[in-house]
Amino acid sequence: MANISQEALAPYLTEVEEALQSALAEFDEPGCLYDPVHYLFEGGGKRIRPVLTLLACECVGGNRAVALPAAVAVELLHNFTLVHDDIMDSSAKRRGRETVHVKWDTNTAILSGDVMMGMAMRLLLRSAHHAPRPLDVVDSFSTGLIDVCDGQALDMDFMQRADVTTDEYFTMIERKTARLLEMSVAIGGNVGGTTNGRVEALRMFAREIGIAFQMQDDILDLFGSEQFGKQPGGDIVEGKRTWLVIECARRVRKNSAATEEHREMIYSFFAKNGLPRETVPAVIDMMEHYGVIADAKAVVEQRTSRAHAHLNSLPETEARELMGLMAKLLMNRKS
Repeated sequence: MANISQEALAPYLTEVEEALQSALAEFDEPGCLYDPVHYLFEGGGKRIRPVLTLLACECVGGNRAVALPAAVAVELLHNFTLVHDDIMDSSAKRRGRETVHVKWDTNTAILSGDVMMGMAMRLLLRSAHHAPRPLDVVDSFSTGLIDVCDGQALDMDFMQRADVTTDEYFTMIERKTARLLEMSVAIGGNVGGTTNGRVEALRMFAREIGIAFQMQDDILDLFGSEQFGKQPGGDIVEGKRTWLVIECARRVRKNSAATEEHREMIYSFFAKNGLPRETVPAVIDMMEHYGVIADAKAVVEQRTSRAHAHLNSLPETEARELMGLMAKLLMNRKS
């Protein structure tokens, strides 16, 4: 099949945005509850997950129009997690704007996040009844929600530990990040009426690309993005247990020739749950010295390659090619 350009994704994004705005219009009173929800979506977003839902539906021969409500439900769930993550992380900015709990208050943000789950369930059911097995759609959604909460709990637990392993890190990001992508394609595939075998291929594609996406995000964090309000090394300052830090710590600890400076940085990072911002360049230098950044990029490439192998096991269609294009765009992003 001929190469497909990025412009071919435009109709999907337009449909998602129109369906999202239509859904939000159903909910406007009381303003004290729904104004923050509208504000959140006015900040934009890549709409990765809902577009994947539509493409997955088409990948298995379904009509994406019937998957649109479910796609919006997926986006609502994703943004629900962002609102609550921002509260737990005490984040002041999201997409270059004040976070909901900063612009309003914590209680308002919690309640607005909660109501988005109710909105999402109502929309999900509008698509589920088109599926051969409607309960599979509901199960995928509820499992995705449980898994992302599991992942967030692990992430929080890791902040109390200095002995987190890379395997534990992968378990955490698989649940916290990859599972929502996996949920998106599983819902789309089930609404489209696919066989279990094709759902599994879609799931594995999304799981691998989700893990690659999060590791890429961890790497990008080292260098920051002022456009999105991210200063370089935010994860280092906040004490996040990323693969980069976990693996660097392992290599420093087992290397008898490691410098005292490197040992002290690793000890202080875990003991104090982060390091001062002025130490970020030294930490990056340490990671480069031990080859951690290069190896992280290699893992990203490996996971991305696995993802495309799973995707290419599906019949060749335009939707499959577009899904592959989306994966490539995600991995080539700079922020």
